[in-house]
Amino acid sequence: MNLEFLGGALEVGGSSILVNIDNKNILLDAGIRQGASKDPIPNFRIIQEYGGIDAIIISHAHLDHIGCLPLISKEYPNARIYMNNMTKDLVKVLLYDSLKIMNNRESEIPLYAEGDVESTLDRIFPINYEVTFSIFENMSITFYNAGHIAGASCIYLQSAEGAVFYSGDFSVFSQRTVEGAKIPKLRPDIAIVESTYGDKLHSNRDIEEDLLVEVVNDCISNKGKMIIPAFALGRAQEVILILKRAINNGKLKKVKIYVDGMVRDINRVYKNNPLYLRNSLGKKILKGTEPFYDDNIVEIKRTDNREEILSRNEAAVIISSSGMLTGGPSAFYAEKIAPMENGYIVITGYQDEEAPGRQILNLMEASEEEEKKLILNGLSVPVKCKVKKVGLSAHADKGEIKGLLQRITPKNIFLVHGNEEVINSLGIEISKEFIGRVFTPKCGEKVSINIKNPRKQFKKQFSHILNKAVSLTNENLKDFWEFLYKNYNERLFTIEELLYLWSGKENINAEDIESLKESLLESIYFENDLRRLFLFKARTFDEVALDLAPKELKQNELMEIIEGKFKDFNYKKASIMLNCKEVILNFDFPHGVSSSIKEVMENFKNETDWNISLNDKINNNAAEILARNLLEGHIIKKISFYPEKHNLQITINNEVENKDTILNQFQKETGWTLDILDGSISISSNNNATPLNNSVKEERFFKSIGNIQVEQNIALNTIDKAFENEKHKPYKKSIKNNHLGKYLELAFISPKIGELYSEKLSHICCETGWNIGISDKVNQNELMNLSNMLCFKNGIVLKKNPSYNGSNLSVTLIIINGEENFEKVKEEFEFNTGCTLLKA
Repeated sequence: MNLEFLGGALEVGGSSILVNIDNKNILLDAGIRQGASKDPIPNFRIIQEYGGIDAIIISHAHLDHIGCLPLISKEYPNARIYMNNMTKDLVKVLLYDSLKIMNNRESEIPLYAEGDVESTLDRIFPINYEVTFSIFENMSITFYNAGHIAGASCIYLQSAEGAVFYSGDFSVFSQRTVEGAKIPKLRPDIAIVESTYGDKLHSNRDIEEDLLVEVVNDCISNKGKMIIPAFALGRAQEVILILKRAINNGKLKKVKIYVDGMVRDINRVYKNNPLYLRNSLGKKILKGTEPFYDDNIVEIKRTDNREEILSRNEAAVIISSSGMLTGGPSAFYAEKIAPMENGYIVITGYQDEEAPGRQILNLMEASEEEEKKLILNGLSVPVKCKVKKVGLSAHADKGEIKGLLQRITPKNIFLVHGNEEVINSLGIEISKEFIGRVFTPKCGEKVSINIKNPRKQFKKQFSHILNKAVSLTNENLKDFWEFLYKNYNERLFTIEELLYLWSGKENINAEDIESLKESLLESIYFENDLRRLFLFKARTFDEVALDLAPKELKQNELMEIIEGKFKDFNYKKASIMLNCKEVILNFDFPHGVSSSIKEVMENFKNETDWNISLNDKINNNAAEILARNLLEGHIIKKISFYPEKHNLQITINNEVENKDTILNQFQKETGWTLDILDGSISISSNNNATPLNNSVKEERFFKSIGNIQVEQNIALNTIDKAFENEKHKPYKKSIKNNHLGKYLELAFISPKIGELYSEKLSHICCETGWNIGISDKVNQNELMNLSNMLCFKNGIVLKKNPSYNGSNLSVTLIIINGEENFEKVKEEFEFNTGCTLLKA
């Protein structure tokens, strides 16, 4: 058996190994080197010396393992390409993106064309995890979950000449998106194992995740901008889920997190392949839950939004490719954020020695006196931002590499995919601890291994097979379940193995596999393995009987059904009355709910055997806020509710121009009628003179000097006309008496607002011959309503109603959420009221 190391030996990048076994040439991976000064292509000339290749096997979809796949596949089109379904979907995204980048670079000839990518994808033959598939006579391959990223595989190649285990990139510990590597006790003669972190022991994952959350919280406090450059495949999804969970658990303040670049496309592939993800994440997707995005985490859909996000006066976190800042949107963001003193660049993964990401990490070690600069997009950029490194590696460390070797006990060990110093150090340790030969080959090196007595291989045995001629469908799935449980109990099987046990046929088409997968996921007779969703077992008779028996819905199950059926109607709350099996839906405006809800309620009752009704009480506060928004700019004197007539009456102090539109809009949204009454004049029946200093302060009283007094309605109309185009208007005009006789008293929202119009009021005095006073009273109700409305409009959530302090004319808010918008609310409130807005 000959092994030719074409790339990825004593280096990270360009992984490609040619294995000559049983007179067949098998290529393991076809990666690309991504450093600017390196030859990007592995030493494929050696393949020509061997007369070509017979098959290509891909471990996972990172470019350092697939970047040259179209190039070599074009040269040898008869070589079938093997990988699993998840990797196939990811390879499609990665290769087209790589092609786009090459085409956009000036003075660079692309390695391949779009037609080459299309042809390559057509040659892929997908094989799922733990399915042993014969690729040639007396030669088979099996993919095992390698952890690392979704779809990552350890490859097990078996032949009469011997067995080869190739780890690809692997990780033993479980991440947010994928389970850790699951490798049975295989018996390889040769093991080729990655050594990226072969000289390290990883730090505690929880500590590193907490560090990331701490850095983001610091960014939020400083209203900063943060770029987290992340590998689009794997690392970006981990970062998204770490931050999403931190927000949901209250460890991280709410902040807008933007997802950009190829990360968006990879997220869609993850969502479409739930069986390749961690159990908890995959199950959520199967139930229809969005795994990555929510109100806080959003994808950037237009490139012109990038500048806008950076210009806003609020904190922002951006997760974008590329992970090493070699290109993509992350380089654009880093160029803008690096000079910001409240900027943050957070590195979360491996950085090539020549990558800008490595340069910026090196700047962390520079002294404060040194001028810090970074080359990005060909520009020299000053670095004033904070730079942090968070260890979120998806590669095995030294202990995990040794643990894998201990499990499979190969006689010949090859260490690859690591820097020379790391591999040599690890090789010495393994030589001391393991029986067998250890090789640390370099690129271009050939190693010949003569295996005199290949190890005997474990083979799955199936004692009972049905040999059915008909297809396995939902109609006969119960019969199959009874057979399976009776003969194999709760043993785990792949979908392909289940089809073999049913039909006895080894050749199974992709349509049958996909059809059975959908049936198994919906069936009560089968369930996934807890950690490997692609494996299934028959459920016990007791479990099935329990599911078939009539049962009461749990409260959380009932709430899920309610949310699914009624979310489009925007109900505020669902009250569950356990004693009488009734659900009451609460709306702000129950009488404005669409009549189509009746049919949905009937369906709900039939499906759940629960009664359901609507609470017919209107939310007075919501109705008042709606009315005030519709009547914005008008001073509201009084609001009256008449529930028995489904009517709301509002008294204002001036006419409304678009009255019909407002009335129709209010009725459409609430189902209630709205009456708008004119209350612009209030005549006091008190003819007793009031001393000046008990009603109106002297500086707020304006005297008419000898002018003839006009009739009072003319005076009132003069006031209305004078304030017609003013932002602030008196909400009440009263005829009062004092020791000087009758005068007009004008009430504003606060006397301070009235004082703003002292000059205007003096002119009105002269024009009408009436004395005019500004009322000392503050309209507390209007203050409370305005502060509530402004908070609602700007997304501020209050713990309780605002409180008013008459001694210093201030209103105090106790804020739960949305504190970042307080200054905006404060400015508008104080302009409109003349009072001070404070926060506790």
